[in-house]
Amino acid sequence: MQELATLSTMVSAMWLTVAILAGGFARTRNRSPWYWFLLTFFLGPIAAFLLVVWPPLPAKVTAEQSLHP
Repeated sequence: MQELATLSTMVSAMWLTVAILAGGFARTRNRSPWYWFLLTFFLGPIAAFLLVVWPPLPAKVTAEQSLHP
């Protein structure tokens, strides 16, 4: 029974780690970090896989960038 509790703790820690990393990676692909953190937290590796496979969004142009060509 102790092995099952240890395994459960390790899987939970890895699941949370993947969700945190997916949130950080989402920022590099111009996507919402919080949305992808929560999506990966609930769907796990499936959401992380989709984040990696889908192409990045185009960068948003801010007002300051549009004033300076």
